[in-house]
Amino acid sequence: MRGCLFILPVQISRQQALHTNLHLLELENHAEVFNTAISEFFESKAEWTFSHKINGRWENTYVPIQKVPAAKQILNLATRAASRVFGKSLVCVQGVEHLIKDSFWFNVMEKGQSTGWHNHKAKAQASGVCYLQIPNNSGEFQYRDNEGIVYQHIPQSGTILLFPSNLNHSVKNSNSDDVRLSLAFNLYTLPLALDPEDDPFGGNLFF
Repeated sequence: MRGCLFILPVQISRQQALHTNLHLLELENHAEVFNTAISEFFESKAEWTFSHKINGRWENTYVPIQKVPAAKQILNLATRAASRVFGKSLVCVQGVEHLIKDSFWFNVMEKGQSTGWHNHKAKAQASGVCYLQIPNNSGEFQYRDNEGIVYQHIPQSGTILLFPSNLNHSVKNSNSDDVRLSLAFNLYTLPLALDPEDDPFGGNLFF
């Protein structure tokens, strides 16, 4: 990572199961890696691409993994943890061209912005979000069970949420003047059985 040596690897200090098979991971030794990932992300702005815009906000910001190498440690940690939590061998496909190059992305949220109800890719087995920079009052994570009961989680920097990819979730309006930044990802099992007509990113939106 640009010649930077991380003496202490990021580790999970605490794990907690929440409703609807959602799992919270609290991390330690994360500050240096997170700060590097944040810097790499903003320095790579010329490489940013986007998926779709809703209410004036780009929902997903994609960056080649080569431009944000610090994210590798985060994604690898999350993948190992999700494999244990969900009892299956999972992978995060990082930058494999012509396969699934967009299995991770950044979420940038400014004051007054939100993310509508949705779930993730039809072919993914698990998903998650790592909270890199979460100012106070910058939007609660909402999720609901199969009966429509809505739960809320107040995210904090230095944590990861893991959940089944079909979990319906959203993010409430940010009331912070500071930028909210997270790293989201989808995890898959191998082999990936995709038909030529398949859209591996065909999750469901409920706006």
